[in-house]
Amino acid sequence: MNLTKYFRDAVSELHRVSWPTRQQAIRISIVVLAVTFVIAFMLGFLDTFLAWGYQQLLKLSA
Repeated sequence: MNLTKYFRDAVSELHRVSWPTRQQAIRISIVVLAVTFVIAFMLGFLDTFLAWGYQQLLKLSA
């Protein structure tokens, strides 16, 4: 397969893609950002809690 045919086929496929509307793209982006922040908060809380627990274990062994 030559390179020209590959790019021609790729452009042809992109014309057949069902792209979201602007409103759908904005809504999906907001959901992705919200989920990202929630998971980041949860991981930060878990990290802080585990670090605190580790410090408590170190105090017991000293």
